[in-house]
Amino acid sequence: MVEKGLLERAKVLFEDYFKIYPESPIAMSYVGMLTACEEGRAARGLALCQEAAKKDPEEPLCYLNLSKAYLACGDRFLCVRALHRGLRLRSPHRELLMSFYKTIGMRRKPPIPVLSRDNPLNRILGRLTWRLRSGGPAAPR
Repeated sequence: MVEKGLLERAKVLFEDYFKIYPESPIAMSYVGMLTACEEGRAARGLALCQEAAKKDPEEPLCYLNLSKAYLACGDRFLCVRALHRGLRLRSPHRELLMSFYKTIGMRRKPPIPVLSRDNPLNRILGRLTWRLRSGGPAAPR
């Protein structure tokens, strides 16, 4: 249901399952992620996801849900970090992690790594290299 976008229905099912099995890290993780995606409840959901990842650090789905909770809280850096942790583990769910990783998008490395990303020289060179790669005009800023 989560993969199909039926989040409200999935949340009801996972909450019921979590009531029956309160020690289940998977159930806790999904309830946390679905709670975090609700408006104004991101911190509560994130705490549940973090607890689930601590309970079962070898479960990639916990890291997937943790990364979604971090993204709901607006922390893209920790989102990517959680995904990397999940991708290091062997799992039949690797495709789920990879597809989410691709949807959040990745920034290219700055042309001159010793300078900050916001340095005007990096910004100009970045736009120029993007323009040359894509074959179109650079986006104005």
